[in-house]
Amino acid sequence: MILQFKCERLHYILNTHYIVTVYNDKLTIGNNSHPKYEYKFTLENILHWYVDNLKLQAFGIEYNKIIKFFKANNKDLEQLRSLCRNLICFDNIVELYKQIDINDPSKLQDQISLQLCSMKVLSQQQLLKEVPIVRQLNHHGIISYRECFQYKNQYYIVTEFVGGITLQKFIIQNPKLSHLQCRAIILQLLKAVKYLHEHYVIHATIDICQIIYKSDFIKIIDFSEAIHSNIIDDKDIKNCGRILFHLYTAKEYNEKDQELNYKYLQNAQTPKLAQELIFIMMSDKNISISMILEHPYFSFSLDSEERKKRFQKFQRVQRSTSEMDENDAISQSIPELQTNKSKSLRQLM
Repeated sequence: MILQFKCERLHYILNTHYIVTVYNDKLTIGNNSHPKYEYKFTLENILHWYVDNLKLQAFGIEYNKIIKFFKANNKDLEQLRSLCRNLICFDNIVELYKQIDINDPSKLQDQISLQLCSMKVLSQQQLLKEVPIVRQLNHHGIISYRECFQYKNQYYIVTEFVGGITLQKFIIQNPKLSHLQCRAIILQLLKAVKYLHEHYVIHATIDICQIIYKSDFIKIIDFSEAIHSNIIDDKDIKNCGRILFHLYTAKEYNEKDQELNYKYLQNAQTPKLAQELIFIMMSDKNISISMILEHPYFSFSLDSEERKKRFQKFQRVQRSTSEMDENDAISQSIPELQTNKSKSLRQLM
């Protein structure tokens, strides 16, 4: 047991009082010795909410194909919501979020905490696959999920708001990044991927369009193809190698033409240790993220003149980045969220 509180089932003649007991994987409703209802925390189930004046007033569970609502203290209900978010899908919480940007419908504000957040649409199948993977992760380089809910037969994930722009757009706008910036970006990315592998998660499709860049940090935002696996293959490492290649050259790595790849690296004046590391990441199937992070590339220093030139270029890039639009983070077509409350809580219960 991790939470217990009182609730009330409203009836037209006589109300019934119960005890709600919350566990890691379920909640029960009844008395201490004999629960009358049991509801599992699975993403296939829906926990319904009744909201009034931006406060949770009751929760509902599906029982014998009908929804039964139970009234409780708002603070207890907020605790319940916090404990089971991302363990079960919610319903009727749309009005707790407010769209604040007509041009970017995925940019929202929590009406209670006033925190900014983002939202993305996905199918139930995607939700069942993606949420169990991301909800266990806690890393500054990986986007975090707040909760998931359904609305008008569509499923949504509410995430933290990242801002910034995709790494893909950043490279397009700044095709000649400094060595320091290339190294800083790939270092953060490799540390995030190392964290994933330590938690037996393979991203599988990591790419510059799935990474957000803002000032001095990056964050992986898309896990639609990620999988749990005890066997770590070289997909993520190869994809990180492609990204490092792209950072220096602003070109796509060519799997079939190594001479062309080498030419691009030379034209971009890529440091020799960076070139060496890229080819190791693309060809060595036995190398791990930990081994990559120990490569001399991450510790060597440029000579003073080269360092000065690259630092000046780095400053110009930073200035241009600070002026960029921040509406590209997780932008997608999301319908307007509206609430249509036609029944009172007593009618529902």
